[in-house]
Amino acid sequence: MDLRAWQALPICLLSGAVMADEALEQRVNDLEQEVQVLREQNQDNAFDRISFNGFYSVGINQANNNLGYAGSTDEYDFNNLTLVGLQGDFALADSTSVTVQLVARGEDDFSPDVEWAYLKHTFDNYITVRGGKLRLPMYMYSDYLEVGYAQPWARPPEEVYGFVPFNSFVGVDGSYDFEFDNSTLTVQGFWGQSEEDGTDYDDILGANLTWAIDDFTLRAVYGVTKITVSPTNQPDAQVLEDKNKSDFLGLGFSYDNGSLLVVSEATRATVEGGYSDVDSGYLTLGYRFGKAMPYGTVAGMKTQDDDERVDIQLPVGPGGSLVPVDSSFIYSGKRTSYSLGLRYDLLSNLAVKFDATLVNGFGDTNGLLESKVAGATEDSTTVYSIVFDGVF
Repeated sequence: MDLRAWQALPICLLSGAVMADEALEQRVNDLEQEVQVLREQNQDNAFDRISFNGFYSVGINQANNNLGYAGSTDEYDFNNLTLVGLQGDFALADSTSVTVQLVARGEDDFSPDVEWAYLKHTFDNYITVRGGKLRLPMYMYSDYLEVGYAQPWARPPEEVYGFVPFNSFVGVDGSYDFEFDNSTLTVQGFWGQSEEDGTDYDDILGANLTWAIDDFTLRAVYGVTKITVSPTNQPDAQVLEDKNKSDFLGLGFSYDNGSLLVVSEATRATVEGGYSDVDSGYLTLGYRFGKAMPYGTVAGMKTQDDDERVDIQLPVGPGGSLVPVDSSFIYSGKRTSYSLGLRYDLLSNLAVKFDATLVNGFGDTNGLLESKVAGATEDSTTVYSIVFDGVF
């Protein structure tokens, strides 16, 4: 190698190094762009896996007296029937998702409650399992208990839907659909526990069958739990021991051909001890004339263990002293309600309902109404309601 070649060597090495740096920088830029694209794709996929929907009710009701049926008094009330709910679903995979539902009720100053919060997975054999906070599947409309738009009434019949004191539980359920030629039989089992107002409901265990045949739906449910009442929850604590067993049996059917609607449910709820064993039921008939559907409902309830009442100690003696009192005036009851209403679909996702409900037939009982236990003497009450129910 001559002298000029040795002189050019550093320049060549320097040029090579510069070119290598430029190639490395270009490669880093390319990788950064690829990472950004992947991030954007993942973000887009995440948004695609999220869905939201909601529902709301805005209502007003007023009764002709203060018997307090369904929370109504002789003062008009916007809170009793007003609520808003938002449900979010996130698909973790094709067969796995997470669902959360928040509901804010007017009667609770719109403080949001988590009604649903569960993880759902469907196995390859099509068995679906959910775990978390779930709706207690006792009634035909349990899954739509807060969604007024999905119901025919301004409010579900209180004699049936108002007796079980809790609507949700924490636990698991599993379901499977048996497909036949022209019908589907859904089998669902559930297990869990709940707590409501100082009362524990442990070992909630049950199952329901729902058979959909053309325009008919038939349903049966059985559930059992063990009830423990706080000693401070008087007078229930005097008639219930720890882990009192409670059974619930429900039967229902509906027929809906798009014009005629017939819905009925009958339930029996029993509790060990001196607490009320109640038989309840309702029948609703409705007919759609275009966007309008007038309906009528007859509902009733009656306690079946009135001869098993015991004396309880209440502070009704001189100076608030405890006196033994027959518990019949608290735990024995019967009543009948008659509702006439009209549902009119203003939009495809908004309906307005007008409802008048007369309640009477208490006999010599207090009808399991707190106001009558406290001394109210009226033998009937009428509640008037207007409610707008929508979904989005």
